[in-house]
Amino acid sequence: MNRVALLLHLYQPPTQDAETLALVDRECYAPLARALASTGAGVTLNINLSLTRRLSESAPGTLETLAGARGFELCTSGAYHPILPLVPPSEAERQIGLNTEGNASFLPGREIRGVFPPEMAWDPSLAPLFSRLGLGWTITDDIPWVHSGRQAPFDWIPSMGGLRIFLRSNFWSNRIAFHETDGGSTALRLVDGLSRWSGGRDAYIVIALDGETFGHHRKGAVERFLLPFLETVTEAGGARLSTLSEVAGAFPAREGYVPSGSWSTTPADLDRGVPWPLWSDPDVPDHSALYALRDLVLPWARECAGRDVAALADGMLYSCPFWWAAGGRYDAVQVRRGVGSMLEAAFAAFRETGDRKRLDAVLAAAGAVPSMSRRG
Repeated sequence: MNRVALLLHLYQPPTQDAETLALVDRECYAPLARALASTGAGVTLNINLSLTRRLSESAPGTLETLAGARGFELCTSGAYHPILPLVPPSEAERQIGLNTEGNASFLPGREIRGVFPPEMAWDPSLAPLFSRLGLGWTITDDIPWVHSGRQAPFDWIPSMGGLRIFLRSNFWSNRIAFHETDGGSTALRLVDGLSRWSGGRDAYIVIALDGETFGHHRKGAVERFLLPFLETVTEAGGARLSTLSEVAGAFPAREGYVPSGSWSTTPADLDRGVPWPLWSDPDVPDHSALYALRDLVLPWARECAGRDVAALADGMLYSCPFWWAAGGRYDAVQVRRGVGSMLEAAFAAFRETGDRKRLDAVLAAAGAVPSMSRRG
């Protein structure tokens, strides 16, 4: 039996404005929730707590509809979308715990078996943490694996220390995200290609992309692409739409080193030894300055007893300021929002501790972030 696994990742940053969130809900989240509820499709869904909390306030009906959909599988992630290999291990564990516990209150009754690292930013150092937390699988892109000289597997799953590590099909995921317009014909070509690739043996393929692709980035694509895609895969002979946990139970695991990378990493990035280029690139001055600021604020906040300080420190770890600092998408306002979130946590720590020396150091580090003085 061939299996097609589709993972949809839903996220909005904690700094997202209410108008944009309402627009994305109207175009994507609400139609997607209705589609999952009406079809019972066995997809895997990741929704970060930074989004579920906002939806619980602004669009509770969307979460109610989603909670009533019984076909999909929910996985966990980092609550505020941090790049897990780039935060201290204790913070990665905290973010996963916050996400799992928080989402359980909005989408109850879901067994969590896997973890979606934000941006599929993977590093082998994460394997022991994920396993210790009782998570059986995670996911990253197949580009770093293929770049290492190996063919992506289709009838077994790479494993490190007992943790299954799915490799998403970069080719098919990006074709669906950016090029394909007909969901039904795309599904037929995908299922046929999987059969030819495997030589007729039982095989699987993993597609993973931003859920906002359907309806927000591509208007009307829930109805015009996603629903026909799901229906055609379900009806195609010899193929089954499956959750990632179902795939994990259907194919054997085999030990294999899975290199660092993300779903945005290119072979050129790997050639220069930069596995997470949009969030940690030595050629992007804002990146090192943002980390220097974070590394002043975070330990200070964690020394404080106040829950407000802790919550602000959790939220300031979101990945977006680093992404917006990278080449090709630069936006000084978004970088400054990230600096502002760190300053908010620092001022909360100052109110609790009165440590003016630390506050002065934080303000100096904030001023040293290039985007704080750059025009535009």
